[in-house]
Amino acid sequence: MRSPSLVLSALVLVAAGACSGEETPPAEDVIPDAAEAMAEVESVRFELAVEGKVDGLSVKSADGVVTADGSAEGTGTITAMGMDLEVEYVIIGEDAWVKGLTGGFQQIPVGDEMLPYDPTILLAPDRGIAALLEAVDSAEPQDSEEVSGFDAYRYEVVFDPQVFADFIPAEGDWNEATVWFDQETARVVKAEFAQGDAVITLLLSDYDDPVTIEAP
Repeated sequence: MRSPSLVLSALVLVAAGACSGEETPPAEDVIPDAAEAMAEVESVRFELAVEGKVDGLSVKSADGVVTADGSAEGTGTITAMGMDLEVEYVIIGEDAWVKGLTGGFQQIPVGDEMLPYDPTILLAPDRGIAALLEAVDSAEPQDSEEVSGFDAYRYEVVFDPQVFADFIPAEGDWNEATVWFDQETARVVKAEFAQGDAVITLLLSDYDDPVTIEAP
């Protein structure tokens, strides 16, 4: 005869299994809300990490804060002149400044060898995250899990390759990603892009914190 405790435990496991299958809602219930939420973001802090060799992308890592009006500041590690360099950067619209290990800030064009990745694209209305989410080819729910302190839904997402073309300036097809959405706000908290042995990870946090970015 089975003990009541064993029966109860089995029922709890069955119930938990049934619930876990319903935890992540269909993509059509989340993606449109996420696109709308990301379109309303005024500022966000980001961390970008690149593991492995990504042809066409000379950024090893970057972090900083981005605003919806096209400004950004932070630090990064880039590959330039045959070596890895630590830099600080400031971007205000079409103007950019970079500071290396020695000397002060130098004004350069966005896209220069010393600033190969423009993080303001994250909140750009026509080609940023919101635009990508409005041009999703497909999305499959995966699971619910905690990411950076957020309860998040995880999806496998395929973005329209034409809309995605400028988002990651790398050679190859990078428009497939694993994306985590905050369950409460539908904002993106993490995205992971993989191709072969290379992985690009993007973390987003501190949404809409007050930010002031000034020219150095």
